[in-house]
Amino acid sequence: MEDIQKVITEIEMKVAKMRSSLRSVNAENTKLQAEVLRLNEKLSARETEVLEFKSKYDQLKAHQEQNHVEQDYQQDKNVQIDALVREIDDCISRLKA
Repeated sequence: MEDIQKVITEIEMKVAKMRSSLRSVNAENTKLQAEVLRLNEKLSARETEVLEFKSKYDQLKAHQEQNHVEQDYQQDKNVQIDALVREIDDCISRLKA
């Protein structure tokens, strides 16, 4: 009978130890779930930031391309004006001669 009581006591101690371990694991699990939630929120914020930066980058790139086209157009106009001025100078010099 004493052996049975001893075995029961050992089993009760093991069960108590396992319950304690289970509580510890559950607490750790809750902590980790909160950490996952926090990290997911942080990731979502970073993804939003990335989209905003990409939008700004695309706007800047489009603006730069537009400026480049305008500069090319202005250079073409300047070249045409220079050619016309040279032609006028040539005509004036012919008239003087």
